[in-house]
Amino acid sequence: MEGVAVDQIGRFGPHQASEAAIRLARDGVIVFERLFDPAVVLSIADHVRRRVPGAYDSDAPRPEDYLSVGTKRMNGLVPIDRSMAPAIDMLLNPALDILFSAALGSDWVYESFGVISSFPGATTQGYHADDAHLFPGSAFAGSLPAYALTISIPLIEVNGINGGTEFLLGTHLSSTGEGANDTPVTSPLLPGDCMIWDYMVRHRGQANNSDKARPMLYLTACRSFWSDSKNFRPDARKLVIERDLVWSLPAAGRKRLKRFKPLPGLGTGLRSISRVIGWYAPRLHQGLLKLLRRPGSLR
Repeated sequence: MEGVAVDQIGRFGPHQASEAAIRLARDGVIVFERLFDPAVVLSIADHVRRRVPGAYDSDAPRPEDYLSVGTKRMNGLVPIDRSMAPAIDMLLNPALDILFSAALGSDWVYESFGVISSFPGATTQGYHADDAHLFPGSAFAGSLPAYALTISIPLIEVNGINGGTEFLLGTHLSSTGEGANDTPVTSPLLPGDCMIWDYMVRHRGQANNSDKARPMLYLTACRSFWSDSKNFRPDARKLVIERDLVWSLPAAGRKRLKRFKPLPGLGTGLRSISRVIGWYAPRLHQGLLKLLRRPGSLR
């Protein structure tokens, strides 16, 4: 990694969330070390491999909602079912709540949950930000706080061979995309670590020179007024979770996941049909509801 400074990204323990928030605001990226139990992360990795084989094998079926994000790279959405229930505990980690509340305000929410992979032979990306300033070209560009954060959770070790992510520190605070230091920085990651960056900081994925895919869970947390219209199709189901996993949470947890869409099923399909009938044929809809409410009806 010639010309890249390694280990210059701020690294923090689970109990240093407040300090991490200050560094994130300054640099645009931080790492939490051992935020999660590595055994739990590796267990989730096994579920992802079975549920989304295309995250590990470029020739395997891809998720329904996925984007090609460079040569031999894939970003796809992953549904959270009961087999992946520990992922909910990861999302609601207290350290993340402290950091996100400091960076995004107390009403922050999760926007998406998926996996991003680079496959063997993936080339180095060009520098880019995940999205632009809210008011590009205005006097406010570069002076406003974060509106969204990207969270990456490695499912395998990430190093200079299989390719991590390079950052240009401070570029989230520049209206031109330039930082005070133009030397890119990166950091190795292990399962259990978590890297978080501002949507506006410029970064790029390094080449994957290994013989295996490099998958990472890939999430978005954001301010409650914002939604990602750049990186997803308009109809993408960006946060799909089994309904009972959300409704069994305390109110504070449900608040963070309020944008979730339930896993498709019979009940979900019937509710969708009911909404369509109610919109286009309200009288028919009322009649069907009365019929279903009669004693002995199928409900």
